[in-house]
Order: sequence, then C-alpha cells, then structure tokens
Amino acid sequence: MSAHPQKVGRKTRLVQTGILLCSLLPGWVWGQMQESEDAVAPERESVEEAVAEREAHSPEAGLKLTGYADGTYLYNFGPGSAASSIDFPTDTVPKGDFNLSALWLRLEKPLVRESNQIHAGFQFGMMLGEDATYYNAAGAATPPTGPNSSSLYIGEAFAKIWVPEAQMEAWIGKFQAVIGYETIWRPDNPCITFGISDAFMPQDNVGILTIFSPDPLLDIAAGIGNCTGESNDVGSFGQGDEYSVFGYAKINSAGGNATLQPGFYVTPWGTHGANARISLDQDFYYALNLVGQWSPAFAENRWNLTLNVTGGSGTGDPEVEAPTSYVTTGLYSTWTLLDPVTLTGRAEYVHTSNYVLPQTTRLSGGDYYDYTLTLAVKITEDLVWRGEGRFAWGVGTTLSTTTSVNVPNTLTTTSPPASSSLWTVATEIYYRF
Repeated sequence: MSAHPQKVGRKTRLVQTGILLCSLLPGWVWGQMQESEDAVAPERESVEEAVAEREAHSPEAGLKLTGYADGTYLYNFGPGSAASSIDFPTDTVPKGDFNLSALWLRLEKPLVRESNQIHAGFQFGMMLGEDATYYNAAGAATPPTGPNSSSLYIGEAFAKIWVPEAQMEAWIGKFQAVIGYETIWRPDNPCITFGISDAFMPQDNVGILTIFSPDPLLDIAAGIGNCTGESNDVGSFGQGDEYSVFGYAKINSAGGNATLQPGFYVTPWGTHGANARISLDQDFYYALNLVGQWSPAFAENRWNLTLNVTGGSGTGDPEVEAPTSYVTTGLYSTWTLLDPVTLTGRAEYVHTSNYVLPQTTRLSGGDYYDYTLTLAVKITEDLVWRGEGRFAWGVGTTLSTTTSVNVPNTLTTTSPPASSSLWTVATEIYYRF
C-alpha cells in the first residue's frame, strides 16, 4: 500500500531534523564529557614546549673556554733607536720584530639575561705574550726592562650577578675599562697597531660595575673602583686612598644598524696610575668618550663607520706632572670587498697641552696624526691574516733614546734625533677558539 503523501512529507521533515540534531549533538555532548587521553595530546605538547623554553632560560649555563693566539711582525722605518712615546715599543721599534703578541685565555660561566631567576656567573681572562708585558707594567710609570713573550697579565677576574626584577647585571672584581673604542685584544680591533686615541683611555679597574637594561635597546652602567692600571691600594706611585667613578650608556637603533655610546671616567681624589702607554699623575682628572657606529641600510652590513671622540683634563701634580688637557678624534671605515676580505681605514687627530703626558712638566702641547690601512682575509672562520701600513706624524712622534758608546779612556753618549714622522708596515695572523 502506498503511503499518504502528507505523512511522507512529515516523515521526511522528521528525518531531516534528526540528521541535523545528530550532526550537532556529538560536539555538544563531547564538550560536556571529560576529554580522552588522545584529545589532550596537542595541548600537552604545547605545555611541554613552554617548559622546555623556560628551562632553556635557566641560569645553569655551562662553562666556556675561549681565546685567541696572535702573532705579528712589524717593521718600522724610524731613525736610530727612537721609539714612539704613545705606542708600544714593540709597535714602533726601529727595523723589524717578530712578536708573539698574545695568547689570550678566558674561562667564563655566562649569565642568562632571559632568565627570571637571580643567578651568578664569572669571567676570568689572562694574557701571555709581549702585549702582556706592557699591560702588566702599567705603562710609563713602571716601564718593563724589555718585552717578554713569557709575561703574564691577568686582564679580568670578576663575578657577575643577574637580578631579573631590576633588569640589572653587576660585576665585582677586576675588569677592563668600560670606556674607549679599541681594546687590549688586537683581534677585536679594526687594525693591527693601536690607535692614538685610546692611549688616553683608562686600562682596567678593580671595583663594582652595575649595568641596567630598562629597555632592549638601552643599557646604562655606573661603577666605582680604583684608579686605572692599579690592582692594589698602593699603586704605581705609592699612593693610596684614591678611587675613580665611571659609567656609560649604550643606545641601539631599532634596526640594529647603529649604536651610540657616551662614557666617562673621573678621579675626584686624584689618579696616580697609568695605562699601558702613558702615565697619569694628576690631582684631579677626568676623561670623556663618545663612540658612534653606523652601517647604512643600503650597504647591507658591507660597510661600517665608527666615530671615536675623546677629551679630558687634569689639574696636574706639583713638581711631577703639569696640568693637562687633550682632545682626540678617530674615524674608522670598514668595507667588505668580498665575503672573506675586508679593508679598514683609520684616521686620527690628537691635540695635547703638555706632550701626551709622559710624566713631564713640559707645558707646550702637540698635534699628532695617523692614517692606517688594514687588509684582512679570513682563511677559515677562525683563522685570519691581516696586513697593514701606517703613517704617523707630528712633532715628537718618536723620542730619541740616549746610547752610551765606550771609547778608550772616555765615555761618549749619543742621542739620535727625534723624528716627526714614522712609517710602519705590519702583518699578523691570529686564531680564535
């Protein structure tokens, strides 16, 4: 028997309604039921990833050993036995000299700034080689008897503490000066020879430094410690009760292609110390430094410009050193010619009021200049060769040294003439690890 047309239509509507409810009901019922083990797997994976990320930011960073080995050969076309008053003798010794410039070793337990836990680390670095001779001797105040490739210099030995609530990193111990552009580490500098400007910067300090990072693009640091180049309270000149205050601000651009870093160093109670190249004996002394770095966006990191400006003044020390003031300007330009080949030009100008502070009462000043061109080639990622030419000039660029000559029944002393210019060529190979 055939069904009634109206019932068929009614049944059809009921079937359709039932199908619709069945399609909606499982999702509603599933939402009211406890989820099965399989259903929570994706959520559990995301939780595990979050835990792993937090663990990656834990303060349990391992120990790291890094460093470099650096060998150089320098040849100077200078007069007689003259040496520059503002350079390492090994950098301006007449004729040629092979150097084990340095073997640098650093043992470090890094801080993890992303961590939300207070934790500590440390940094210990020492240098062996001829460069260490001069850093360890603290410059003209206690000159070494001669460069020694076996010399040892403890360049840094400090504890580090990270306080996440304050976004602060604290250093306690001995660390390198926080102002200046060039460093004690030759491979970290754009050129083989050291520039004039950083001869006026402090060398190292023993004390406390705090670094605040209120913004990812800004660091602000301030510290207090002993005077430059002095690792005890007696110091090079037998003076105690002296200290220095120092600090800097580092501002990075949002694009990461520019940095501006002003800094200061002040000794309110006087400085009786030295860096590795000039002496400092001033009853009150301050040094200012501004470093600016910029890589034009269109250059795609193949061209970098750096400006380094320093200036300072001191009141002198009666019968020891005259009051002094100075200003320096340095410009560095580095071009990447090919991926493994770079070319750096350095141009500097220095004006001093009393002959670059070589422990003298001379009041007349001087103007000094240098231009350096350095070619670097990466043999491997860690092994680098560099070649360099440098021309420095200015009154008294090199100082003559007195030589005694034994003649029968007489003793004759001769003083080779000082020079107002000095040509230097250098080659270097270093390996980082």
